[in-house]
Amino acid sequence: MASRMNGHETGFAHITMTKDEHYREPSTKHYYILSIKKGAIKLCTRLYQNKVIGEGTMALVPKAGVFDMLAVEDADVIMFAFTTTIIRSDKEMLEYFCKHASKKGYSFNTLPICKAMDDLLMLIHTQIHEQKLRNSGICHIWNSYFFHIMSSYYAKDDITAFMRPILSGGADFESFIENNYLEAKGNVSRLITLSGLSVATFNNKFMAIYGMKPKKWLDERIKATIIEMAQEHLVTASHIANELELPPQRLNDLTKRFWNLSPTAVIRREQRAKMKEQR
Repeated sequence: MASRMNGHETGFAHITMTKDEHYREPSTKHYYILSIKKGAIKLCTRLYQNKVIGEGTMALVPKAGVFDMLAVEDADVIMFAFTTTIIRSDKEMLEYFCKHASKKGYSFNTLPICKAMDDLLMLIHTQIHEQKLRNSGICHIWNSYFFHIMSSYYAKDDITAFMRPILSGGADFESFIENNYLEAKGNVSRLITLSGLSVATFNNKFMAIYGMKPKKWLDERIKATIIEMAQEHLVTASHIANELELPPQRLNDLTKRFWNLSPTAVIRREQRAKMKEQR
């Protein structure tokens, strides 16, 4: 179901369940958005228990915890799996999340399946059964389109409440860091703003989990991300800058600070190292 591109995994699956049938994962590796096309299911996750979701409704399943789905009646479910949202492509929406996602504590929220989303799900359903979703590029296009439909057809407050476990540190601090460190672009103050926590609380939580200061961790993580991208076939400095959503000059500043090399020189170095390993 899931495909991988530039470190991001995404995919779709169609699950049919008869009444009283269970679907269970002991520890989810992805976030899921479940779209109930027919029937009803009961969901149990680490954030909520025994929530009944009916036809025409979407629900979010958080990552890194047990996921149990029980068919209350015969059900058709489209499962959308992803590791990172594509919200960074919608700057206005991202800024709204930054300001509002942490204002309230988490509560369970669903969204109705609007007409545009239903049309997309019908197309995805058809492609699943025609086995046309094996191409990673197609999966990532639908991933992006899914979130663009959300930002276009749903109220910002409703999306913010729905996506709260991903976008705010209050629900799961570690998952928040993993999903938003690229948004911060190496800026600790930006990451703290996204979390909605005080500076002291953020730093204490961070040290407790990662055992180092946020700035050091951010530098090491961004360095590792640049190196991983630099090893990809036919990669360019422009491609890396685009993937990180950094201006070319900012990427150049980072590689100069990290290695005293230009982005192109880092790519050449990593490509040579990769060739040596393959010999």
